[in-house]
Amino acid sequence: MVLVPFVLLAALVLGLWASLVGLGGRPPGRGLLRGLLGLQLLLFAQAGVALLQLDPGESTASFVGYLVVSVLLLPGAFALTVEERTRWGSLVLAAACLVVAVVELRLVATA
Repeated sequence: MVLVPFVLLAALVLGLWASLVGLGGRPPGRGLLRGLLGLQLLLFAQAGVALLQLDPGESTASFVGYLVVSVLLLPGAFALTVEERTRWGSLVLAAACLVVAVVELRLVATA
C-alpha cells in the first residue's frame, strides 16, 4: 500500500481542479484529462502491487472489491465526460476523483 498517499493526493488535487473548472462553467480541458490518465495509471500500478502482496484472510473480498471499484471508476467517469462535453462533465470528473479518494481511505482501513 505504498502508493496510497500518492493516489490520494492526486485524486484530491484532480477533484479540486475539476471542481474549479466545472464551477467556472467550462468543459474539462486536455490537462485535466491527462491528469485523469495519470491517476488511472497510478491506480493500475497500485492494484497490481496490492494483488501481488495479497494475503488471503477475512477481509480479502472487500479489499479486492475496493481495488476493482478504484480501477473501474475513472474510466466510467471519463466515458460520461466524453459524452457530456459541458461543465457537467467536469463536475462528473470531480465527483469521481473524490470517490476515488474515499475508496483509497477504505482500502487502508480494510488492509
